[in-house]
Amino acid sequence: MAAHNLWTRRSRTAFNTFGIIVSCSLLLLVMAGTRGARDGLINLFEQSEFATKLAILPGRMKTVENEPPKEKLQLESGIAPQREARLREKLEKEWERKNLPRTKIGDTELAKLRDTSPLISVLPTRALSCQLDLEGQKVAARIGCFSLADNQLIDRVIAGSPPKENESRNRIWIDEFRAYEMGFRTDEELETLVGKRVKLRFKIAAASLPPNLKRMASMFGLSSSRAAEIDQIADALRKLFAAVDDTDLNDLEKQIVRSAAEKMGLGPQPEDSETKTDAKNEPFIYRDFLIAGIVKPPEISTSSIFTVPRANQNSELLIDFRDHAEIHHVTNPNHTHFYCIATVKSPTDLEAAVDAVENQGFETRSAIGILQRADEELWKVRLIVAALALVIMLIASVGIMNTMIIAVMERTPEFGIMKAVGANDSDIRRLMLLEAALTGVLGVAISLILVRIVDGLASGFARQYIESRLKEDFEFSVFVYSLSDTLIVVAIAIAVCTLASLIPSNRAAKLDPVVAMRSR
Repeated sequence: MAAHNLWTRRSRTAFNTFGIIVSCSLLLLVMAGTRGARDGLINLFEQSEFATKLAILPGRMKTVENEPPKEKLQLESGIAPQREARLREKLEKEWERKNLPRTKIGDTELAKLRDTSPLISVLPTRALSCQLDLEGQKVAARIGCFSLADNQLIDRVIAGSPPKENESRNRIWIDEFRAYEMGFRTDEELETLVGKRVKLRFKIAAASLPPNLKRMASMFGLSSSRAAEIDQIADALRKLFAAVDDTDLNDLEKQIVRSAAEKMGLGPQPEDSETKTDAKNEPFIYRDFLIAGIVKPPEISTSSIFTVPRANQNSELLIDFRDHAEIHHVTNPNHTHFYCIATVKSPTDLEAAVDAVENQGFETRSAIGILQRADEELWKVRLIVAALALVIMLIASVGIMNTMIIAVMERTPEFGIMKAVGANDSDIRRLMLLEAALTGVLGVAISLILVRIVDGLASGFARQYIESRLKEDFEFSVFVYSLSDTLIVVAIAIAVCTLASLIPSNRAAKLDPVVAMRSR
C-alpha cells in the first residue's frame, strides 16, 4: 500500500527524492574517491622500493624516566591554543637537547641495528673515495656497498653474474658508465672485463681522538691539534691494543680492552689489508677485488615521486657491506654516519621496524609519515564534502516534512475511512513511516545508478590525467566502493526520511475518524 501511494503521487515522490539523490550521490562519490586515492597511494608505495626502506638518523635517548619536568613546560596564560602547543613542543625539544645524550651511528651501532628485527639490511649512505688500478690504468672512484638481503643488484647486472650467498666477499661490481670511461665500451669488451682483478687504494684519514684520549696525549707531551701527531697517537694506541693477547690479562679483561678499542676506532686492521705510505708520508691501505659483474643504474619509476636519498645511489663501484665496513673501520677511525638506510622484507613490517629503531634512541624517516599525512588530508576532504552532503540531505528532509504534512491534509478523509474500518493509530503511523523509508531507499537506488554513470565518465578523465603526470600506466581504480560505505549511506537516507516523517505521521495517527470523514 505504501508503494502504491508513492506511485499514485509520482510528482510529489520525485520532488522528495531529488534532494536524497543529490546528497547520497555526493556522499558515495566522496567515500569512493577518497578510498580510491588512499588505495592508489598505498599501491604505489607497495610497488616502490621506498615502501620497504627507512632512513635512520641520530636521535635522543628517550625513556619514561627522563621526560622533561612539568614545570619546564609551563607557559603563561593568555596564549592561543595552537601557539601554546608549538611553544610547548619547542620547550620540550630544548630540554631534550640540553639534558638527553645524542645517539650516534658508528660501526658498533650499525652492527647492533643489523641484528634488530625486522630489519634485514642496514647500509651506510657514505661512499668511500678510492683509487682504482686496473692493469696499470688508475682512476679515482667512489665505492659503496650492498647487502644480499635486499636484492639490490639482482635486476641491474648486465654482464657477469649477480651476487650470490657466500660468494660476494672480495668481489666488486662496476657501473657501466665507469667501465665505458675506462675504455670498455662494447658488449664484448664488458664481458672481457668480468673476471679481471683490480687493486683499490684507500687513504687512511687522521684519527679523531675522543676528549679523554686527547687529555691522555697531553700527558705524554703530544699535541692533539696537529694531524701528524694525531696519527702518531692513534698508531701507538692501535699497536698497544693489538698486543693485548700477549699480556697477562684474563679473558674478560682482554675483551674489555678490545671493546674499548672498537668504540674508539682503533681496532686491528683487516688481515688482508696492506698498509703503505706515499711520497707525502700519508698512509694508505690496498685491497684486491675480483670483478664479478657490470651493473646499470637503478630504474626510475612511479616510486621516484616518493624518493628519499638511497644508500650508495651515486657509487661507481659496489662491494659487499662487510668488506665496506672493514675498510671504513680502518680508513675512517671514529667516524660516525649522518644517517643510514635500512630495509625490511615487506611494507607490512615497516611500522614495527620504525618502533624498534626509535626505541634505541634513533630518529627515522619513512613512508609511514607520508601515509599518515595523506590519510589526514583525505579524511579532512571526506569530512568537508560529507558535511556538505548532509546539509543538502537536511534541506531535503525539510522538504519531505512539508510535503508529508500536505499529504496528511490531503489524505485526511482516507485516514478517517481507514480508522473507521478498524485501523488503529500505530497502523497509520507505520504506513507513513514506511512511505518515508521507501522514499529514502528509492533515492539511494537512483543515486547508485547515477554514481556509476558519473564514475564511468570521471574515471576516464582522471586516469588520463594521472597517466600524463606519472608517464606510466595507472592500473588502479579511481573510485573504490565498499559495502560498508554503501550501507552507511542507505542507513543515513532512510533515517533522515523517517525522522522527517515523524511529525506528519503522529498528526495523521491522532486524527478523529468522524472529523476526518466530514472533511471530505
